[in-house]
Amino acid sequence: MWGRTLQFLPAKSLREGLLPWVIGVMLFLCTLSLTGALAIGKGLANWSDSLTSNFSVQIVVKDPSERARQTASVIKLLKATPGISNANVLAEAEILALLSPWLGDMPIGSDLPIPTLIEVKLADGAPIDLAALGERLHATASGAQIDDHQAWMTQVLDLAGVMQMLLMGVVFMVVLSTVAIVIFGCRAGLATHHESIEIMHLMGAEDKTISKAFDQRYLAHGLKGGLFGVILAAGVLWLLADLAVKMGQGLISSSMPDPENLLWLALLPLSAAVLTMVTARITVRKALLEMM
Repeated sequence: MWGRTLQFLPAKSLREGLLPWVIGVMLFLCTLSLTGALAIGKGLANWSDSLTSNFSVQIVVKDPSERARQTASVIKLLKATPGISNANVLAEAEILALLSPWLGDMPIGSDLPIPTLIEVKLADGAPIDLAALGERLHATASGAQIDDHQAWMTQVLDLAGVMQMLLMGVVFMVVLSTVAIVIFGCRAGLATHHESIEIMHLMGAEDKTISKAFDQRYLAHGLKGGLFGVILAAGVLWLLADLAVKMGQGLISSSMPDPENLLWLALLPLSAAVLTMVTARITVRKALLEMM
């Protein structure tokens, strides 16, 4: 059926031969931008949930015995505070692992003074007045300091929001560019085959018959280009996910989409095909009305 419908259009054209590749590149950029925007949202949601459900207490005292005494007092106070579900002192090895990105690998028992770090977990939905708790901690242990992560977390969230807007803007511009490219291709095709279309009109062919030929041709172009772009983008995403896993747990690794959540990628080639077909149909039918 396609062969009979498309007989008046050449099987190959230089302009149309490049169109699937152009659509593929556009969909590649669209996929990466959309995945990046979703990944930033997922990563910050996970990270902010983790940070708002816990905080840490540092005890910075040079004398080991005094630090141990203050640590015991702080632990007792924290566990007696309503809304706190647990408070654990991190081992020195865990603290050194947290400091290793800045200070490098250091052996346990080195001369560098390591503060005591207490990880505090909050009960679900428990309101905690950190300012009042900080005053009580300081009265109990002069070297105790609360780190609730809120000051710099707000800046990170603002930056992430701007990045999400930029990435979604890239997606919008890529879609508009794809539509513009399809319109240009259709206009060029109509100009090239103007005589053939006039002959078909004289033979009694209706506009919808001619439009259907372009619909099917551009549907195939969109599907072919969409598959190319999505497969290429999926390979890049797999490589980035593998590198993020090797880097360890953190904002990057926690923000990478899970494989089961990338099933929507399979819909993008179909979406690209439908977009190009609908754009071609509207463009061709409008141009055919102008020819009459």
